[in-house]
Amino acid sequence: MVPSDRQDALTALMPKLLRRARRLTRSPEAAEDLVQEALLRVWGRLNQANDIEDLEPYVMTALANIGRRPAPVHAELTEAEMPSTDPEAEARMATADVLTAIENLPDAQSVLLRDHAVNGVSYADLAAHYDLPIGTVMSRVARARAQLREDFDLPNKTPAATLLG
Repeated sequence: MVPSDRQDALTALMPKLLRRARRLTRSPEAAEDLVQEALLRVWGRLNQANDIEDLEPYVMTALANIGRRPAPVHAELTEAEMPSTDPEAEARMATADVLTAIENLPDAQSVLLRDHAVNGVSYADLAAHYDLPIGTVMSRVARARAQLREDFDLPNKTPAATLLG
């Protein structure tokens, strides 16, 4: 713990520190930041029970040393430096969303769309496998595609297959 006489000494040094910091910096705000940084550093040393014999020169030296550090450069990130995610991550998330949307379709549409679009089974083979007229298979697949376009806010003429690619 910092003894109260040290606290009083630091408080008494603040006007001197601020005058010196204003000579070292370009703006009053930067000077105040510099003083605050120096006081925090010295305060931490005092709290660690480090014996500082002459406080004023110590604080002034700390202020000057901190003032000599180059100011951090805040630059805009370019597109090349922007953090990014793995390109596969977005595709995986989109694919998961599409598969979830297909699962939410009525069973008659979901099964036919999955077999046709994902597994590549032809309309004729689907009709034979499920014992349905080919027109019914085509109609259910078309309604499933239309529902997917609606779910993902795609224009009417957009092929639903773009969701899977």
